[in-house]
Amino acid sequence: MSKLEAHLARYHEFKDAAEATKSPGLKVEGWFLAAYHLIEACAAKRHLHIQKHQRVPAELRQNPIILGSRSETVAEAFLFLDNRARTRFVYGVGGSDADLDEAREKFGTIEEACLEVVA
Repeated sequence: MSKLEAHLARYHEFKDAAEATKSPGLKVEGWFLAAYHLIEACAAKRHLHIQKHQRVPAELRQNPIILGSRSETVAEAFLFLDNRARTRFVYGVGGSDADLDEAREKFGTIEEACLEVVA
């Protein structure tokens, strides 16, 4: 299995888990992990490897070949999932329904951009 295929398999695994659970924290964590692996799949298609989720925004900005004109939008959406949504739902207890909706929206932004690249 290639790195691209492995990352796509992990994306599906985490997305499916996020969609199947009722727990907001598990949803957010699943979307975050699915987004990470989908971005890594895009990088793998370009023969790149990011390796750490903390490096995703910087790598997307430094290597716009990964996602082209959508690099900044995806970097910002990923930062939201990592720094705001996970902080509220995974590490804290302060997330609202609107926050959860925004997290789902940001995941959708990442997913749409990445699926265009790996298709």
